[in-house]
Amino acid sequence: MFLAAFAAVVLAGCEYTGPEEPAAAASSPATTRLETPPPASFEQNVEEVARKLKAAPTDAGMPSDAEPAGKLVLALGPGDYTITGACAGVYGAKLTVIREDGVPEAAYFECKDTLEKFFRHDGGPLTISAVPPEGKPAATGVSVQRNQDPRASALEDFSDWSGEQLQPPVPGELRGASSGNARTGTTLMADPGQYHLDFFCAGPNFAELSVSTAAGAEVLAPVRVPCDGQAVRMPLLLPSKGADIYMSPLEGIDGRYAYRLVPAGQP
Repeated sequence: MFLAAFAAVVLAGCEYTGPEEPAAAASSPATTRLETPPPASFEQNVEEVARKLKAAPTDAGMPSDAEPAGKLVLALGPGDYTITGACAGVYGAKLTVIREDGVPEAAYFECKDTLEKFFRHDGGPLTISAVPPEGKPAATGVSVQRNQDPRASALEDFSDWSGEQLQPPVPGELRGASSGNARTGTTLMADPGQYHLDFFCAGPNFAELSVSTAAGAEVLAPVRVPCDGQAVRMPLLLPSKGADIYMSPLEGIDGRYAYRLVPAGQP
């Protein structure tokens, strides 16, 4: 867990003597709008959604004659899943996932692409739907399957792990997490002031930790920190905005790191 840029080319050492070309017309707001999808019947849009989902038009999760939205209501066991949404006949659609607690998780996507959403489920009932912003002939559909990408599961494992460290959260804190088998770092955009740095590592026996300002001034000289399941706290005076935190495993093996800056007035 989509920008366009202009490029300019400078021509040196040559001269153009031909007639001047007219200046390019300024882009009008209309040129940046999404183009209207080509007209299609509801049946054609359903077939397009089925093609994108690699499903049959009559499969569960596909739209019906009465409803252009695709919907799945099912009970799933604990595990990692990939939820896919597709649409046709409109610019885009909204995919919503509702767990047993009733809290919706929504994501928007354009019909030129399918939406593939990694989802870790604790088990139990689940409602998945893709809804177009208008009725027929638009069509939307959803499908769900066990996640087949080990990288996505590994990222979620790390997210779960880092979220569990350094609890409970403290008002005003800034936190981050990193992993790797070599030197790595990140920047926490803290204002100048006095802080406590809480640092937790797992994997190697020791890690090297250092801190500098975003401008490059040393704040904490490299120090050896034990990775023994206990968080280490140390005072930190940040003279200017931004703290660059660097860490590396001393044994050269994979390490996991969780860290936060806590204003000195907080416990």
